[in-house]
Parts: sequence; C-alpha cells; structure tokens
Amino acid sequence: MAERALELDLLRTFAAVADTGSFTTAAERVARTQSAVSMQIKRLEELLGRRVFARTSRSIALTDEGRILIDYARRMLSLHDESLRRLAHPGVAGRARLGVTEYFLPAELPRLLSAFAAAHPHVQLDVRMGLSRDLRAELRAGRLDAAIVRLDAPRPGDPEPIWREPQVWAAAEAWEPDRSASVALVALPPGCVLREFAIETFKRQRREWHLAYTGSGMMSVQAAILAGLGVSILARSSVTRGMRMLPRGRRWPDPGELRIGLLAGKNARPQIVDAFKAVVHDMTWQTPPRARE
Repeated sequence: MAERALELDLLRTFAAVADTGSFTTAAERVARTQSAVSMQIKRLEELLGRRVFARTSRSIALTDEGRILIDYARRMLSLHDESLRRLAHPGVAGRARLGVTEYFLPAELPRLLSAFAAAHPHVQLDVRMGLSRDLRAELRAGRLDAAIVRLDAPRPGDPEPIWREPQVWAAAEAWEPDRSASVALVALPPGCVLREFAIETFKRQRREWHLAYTGSGMMSVQAAILAGLGVSILARSSVTRGMRMLPRGRRWPDPGELRIGLLAGKNARPQIVDAFKAVVHDMTWQTPPRARE
C-alpha cells in the first residue's frame, strides 16, 4: 500500500480554519477562494480517513482527531517556516529593535519572539511595548528598526494588515450598568484612540462619566476590568475569561475594527526589516477563546 503523506499546504489551510473558525476568513488568510479551502479540507480528511471538523449551519469546531492533528500541524509548519527563514537570511546578526503596540495579540508576542530567535540566533533583540502613536515617532526618529502598530485612518505608505479583528466594549462578568450612576472608564494613557473614542461617546451622549483607572499597559487594563473598576474598549482577543462583552447598540456604539501592521524604521538595515517581515508573514495567527457576550 502506498504511504500517505501530509502536504504542508493542506496543513496550513487546516490550521487557518482551526484558528479563525471560519472558512471565509481562512480563505483570506491563505489567499485562496472559499471553495478552494473547502476542497483542501476535504482532501485532508480523505487522506486521513478521519473528519477533522464538526460542522453545523452556525459553527465549526475541531473533532477529537482534529485536536490531535492541530498540534502536529503547527509544529510541522513552524519547523518548515523556520528552516526557510534560516536559509533565506543566513547572515543576519547584530541588534534588532522592535516596537509592539499594546493592542497586539497578547498570546502571540511570546510565539513571535520565539520564532524570530529560532530563525536568527545571532540577533540581539530589543523589544519595546507602547502606544502606536509613540512607536511611530520612535520609527521616524530612527530609534526602532520596525514596529507592529495599529493602522487607523489610512496613511500613505502603510502596509496591508497582518491581523484584524473587532473591538468591543468590555466589563467584568458581574458588572451591571446603572443608568443613574456615572460610568467608570478604564483606559490606557492619553493618546490611545480607544480612550478618545470612549470619552467622545460619553460626551456625545451627554452621559455622566469619570476616569476610574489609567493603566500603563494592556495587562494592567485587563486587571482593572477583572477587578470591576469600570468598562473599557478592547480588541476582542484581549477580552479574557471573567469579562463579558457589552451588547452593541446606542449606549455602546461599535468602536470599529483593530488593524495591525508592521512598519519599517527610518534608516533601518533592510536585512533586519526583511527578517521581521518574514517571521510575521509566516506565522499562523491563533485566535483566543471568546469571552461571554
């Protein structure tokens, strides 16, 4: 009997569907049509003789066999992409300075840094977290080689997003709105576009509000929300267990979409920037479990 072989192309599509929970979104990620993605998953299941997804009219989830396969698939893809990066950029060395927005996927930063370190072991990596506005200024001043920042209003020269997801109003699960009370706001420091959106929303609605907590970073904002100190606006992936998303509507209007991109710094060495781009491009982004709505 002929040996079966798992094609990396099928595994990459499988991982994209598993991570996004959507054939449509996965198709955008792997640059294929939705029908092509469906055909690839069908081929994978025929090759394995097992179903990897349980589908209903409203959702898609991994089967028991799919949960086993996804771990192997990610490891195989990671090794494949790492080997290509090492061969494509064998001589990258020195110091690399990376800025990362506070709104970047919390669970993905360690994986990104690990992938970069594995592909470029002779690079000293310096990482700075901050607001996108400040990171852009550091790029212009030549103090960063690259930065992962939020892409808000389109700007000339901005790249295509490497990640996009909805933004939501969030509070602790036990938090209940009191229409007679002042709304307590939890936010990042001035300069954060979501802080500004929240304040402008309350002013436009003529609602009483007060700033209950200003966090130095996303982890401190999440901690304040979990402690019940107030409401905030987060990327959906930053809404953790113990929080809930407030129902979108007139009182909690849609705060829009988070779009994340990688920008190059002024006078940065091209090989360092290319190394960052290669690692970011090859990563299979993982969407954390959703909090309760």
